[in-house]
Amino acid sequence: MFAGPIIAREVKVLPQSYRFFVLRAIYAAMLFVLMWTAWQSQIGWRNILEIGLLSRFGQFLYKLFAYTELTLMLFFAPLAAATNIAHEKDRRTFILLLMTDLGDVEIIVGKLVISLVKVATMLATSAPVFFVCLLLGGNSGRQLVEVLAVMMAAGLLGGSIGLLVGLSRDRTFQSVALTVLVVVIWLAAAEGLAFLAPGARVAGFAVGEALQPYRTLTSVLASGGAIESGWPGLTFLAASGLLTIILNLISIKMLRIWNPGRNEPREQREGAGDAEILVEESEVEEPAPAALATTGTLVEEGVGFVVDSHATVTRAALTDAGSATSLNNREGDSEQMLEQASTGLHVPRRTHRRIVKAVGTYRVPWDNPIIWREIRTRAYGTRPLVIKGAYLAIVALLIAYFLNNPNAPGSLAWTLIPASVLGLLLVNAQGVTALTSERDTGALDLLLVTELTPKQFIYGKLFGVLYNAKEMVVAPLAIAIWFAVIRKLSIETTVYFLIDYALLCHFSAMLGLHAALTYTNSRVAIANSLGTIFFLMVGILICATLIILSDREFGRQLLSFLIFIGAGSVALFGSLGAKNPSNAIALVALNTPFWSFYCIISLLRGDISAAFLFSAGVYGFALMAMLVPAVSEFDIALGRTSAIQG
Repeated sequence: MFAGPIIAREVKVLPQSYRFFVLRAIYAAMLFVLMWTAWQSQIGWRNILEIGLLSRFGQFLYKLFAYTELTLMLFFAPLAAATNIAHEKDRRTFILLLMTDLGDVEIIVGKLVISLVKVATMLATSAPVFFVCLLLGGNSGRQLVEVLAVMMAAGLLGGSIGLLVGLSRDRTFQSVALTVLVVVIWLAAAEGLAFLAPGARVAGFAVGEALQPYRTLTSVLASGGAIESGWPGLTFLAASGLLTIILNLISIKMLRIWNPGRNEPREQREGAGDAEILVEESEVEEPAPAALATTGTLVEEGVGFVVDSHATVTRAALTDAGSATSLNNREGDSEQMLEQASTGLHVPRRTHRRIVKAVGTYRVPWDNPIIWREIRTRAYGTRPLVIKGAYLAIVALLIAYFLNNPNAPGSLAWTLIPASVLGLLLVNAQGVTALTSERDTGALDLLLVTELTPKQFIYGKLFGVLYNAKEMVVAPLAIAIWFAVIRKLSIETTVYFLIDYALLCHFSAMLGLHAALTYTNSRVAIANSLGTIFFLMVGILICATLIILSDREFGRQLLSFLIFIGAGSVALFGSLGAKNPSNAIALVALNTPFWSFYCIISLLRGDISAAFLFSAGVYGFALMAMLVPAVSEFDIALGRTSAIQG
């Protein structure tokens, strides 16, 4: 096939899965349910007697579909590309791909295309639903084509960002979290540039519309498809196309520079060590035993050595006086010991400056070694610091927005809600990848043969995730306390928010662990986990928007919202309990969308205490519904047969 073997395989294999067709049908059905909900919200059961009412509704529906579709595109396209690369790195298959005779261009283009196949399919599925809006009036076919082109360009640019981040990162959490943050920073920076310099133009194009897809979409929808208004989307199409080419060229250039050896487990230099001695070795080549490359440790007559990942043995004795004489005197015995431990395969080494770590003292783990590893060691390396720094930079931008617009309508919400939603997404990503990465690397199998109890494992992972994502947990709480100090929020509202957000952080982390325990395929687990949180947040925002736009006339839209809630319940049960069903999960799927809708109504009516009580109750029950089976049925969930065999 002219497109290359990677794309050819995906095109042949993807349609063989029934899930490919089911997802398209469900997505189209959800759009029609959203259409019915919008109709009830704007018109209800009354007869249409006004001239132009249908065309006005067609314009409203078209905008609702367009903004929702663009949001989904900007979320799923980058994550699909990033997780595709991260999944192969964790399974050690990406290095095999680099060993084939495929060119760099074939690999990059192939990975980008197959990552966006499902996303493009969803966009193609929604196109007929968009065409229904043309029958209502208020829109033109030219406008529809332009909107779909903007969405496709945004998806390609987002996929290129995810691919670049996935290639440059070693860990799944780093790839997923950094991809989300880069997309948010891109949108925030473009919006800030457009706000600070609204008249700025480059080569005759407005900078704001050239970099911000939401502004471009707003301009396209405002034009109404009139010929005299031109093609507002061309600016974004040109800029996004250029950026897509640049990002892919960088990926092609850095493909084999970033990746050889980068996807291997962390080197032993990140392990424990109390003393480091830097030794200058002579310029000779000597064989290093393969057995030492595996263990990395040699203990001889009370003298301990820890060597680096290249498995070289240095000529230094770790004596109290720091002299190298004692080791030289025992050189013959050491070499004989190493030869006996070797498998007979010798790897030549080129000596240079090496680091030797003394192991005379060592750290004692806690009673729960899982939580000790998560908290007291660099379990996820040092690179997650970049993710935390990017998140705090976004929080700083939100605070700067509030300081510049302290009295603007919705300034509190536009500061606190984005920081909270982004924090929940990152906590969830940390939770699901904490297990999927260990399963893909085979480390989870080693844990299963230890004497760890289910409580130690689950609670250790849960609180370890919250500790490693503490910046995402603390930042929204600190913003809420600051708002209370400057009297922008009442004490009651602040206390309710602190409790609710802390509970939602536990819920998000446990949801990630639940998905990782339920689905053995890492990409499926990550998609279900992040998709559940994302659709839950988007569903709440859409419901709140429709209620506000309908002037809060709940009676005429109750039936449509019940249909919307029912569809959400089915989708939630499919995500949480399709493989491990239980009565508790069924109750969670049934009650969570309904009571979330009730909480939205309570907030809009000003009944904050009711919203707090019901949200804490429903999400607390959802947390326990996932936590209790994970602890009590741990063996069955992870494939251990001891519980089944008795």
